[in-house]
Amino acid sequence: MAKYDTYFQPVPSSQVHGFKTFEYGYRASLKVSGAQALVNRWVKTLMTPRGSDPIYKEYGTGFSGLVGSNISDVTTDLVDVVNIAIEEANEQVREQDLVGFFPDNERLANATLLSIEYSEDGMDVWVNIQNVAGESVPFRLVTL
Repeated sequence: MAKYDTYFQPVPSSQVHGFKTFEYGYRASLKVSGAQALVNRWVKTLMTPRGSDPIYKEYGTGFSGLVGSNISDVTTDLVDVVNIAIEEANEQVREQDLVGFFPDNERLANATLLSIEYSEDGMDVWVNIQNVAGESVPFRLVTL
C-alpha cells in the first residue's frame, strides 16, 4: 500500500512571516525527510479512521474515536485501546516500508506508548517513535 502525500516540517518561529501564508523562504519546495517524515506518516496512519479510505478499507485504526470522547480518567482499558491502535499503526507503516524506498531514518523500528497524563484540558498521549537508524523521537500525540 504505497501512499504519497504532502507533509509539513516544523520550522523555527523566526522563519514564519505573517499569519495567512506559510512559506519556507526558499524558491523550491523542501522535502520533509528523516525522522520527521516517519513521524508524519505514522501519525497519519494512526489518526485515519479504519474503513474511511475508499480504496484500502483496512487502512487506519480506531484511535481517532477516542479524540473528543467522554474520558474522565486514565484506566487500564484506555491504555489497552491506545496500545492496540499503536500496534495497528506500526504494522501498517511497516507494510508501507516494505513496498516503498525509504532510507533507514524514515523506516519504522518501533513506536510505543510512553505515557498518558491527565491535565486540565484532558489527557495527553505521549508516544516514542524509533526508526531503523536508531533515532528516537518522543512527542505528544494528542490531548484527548
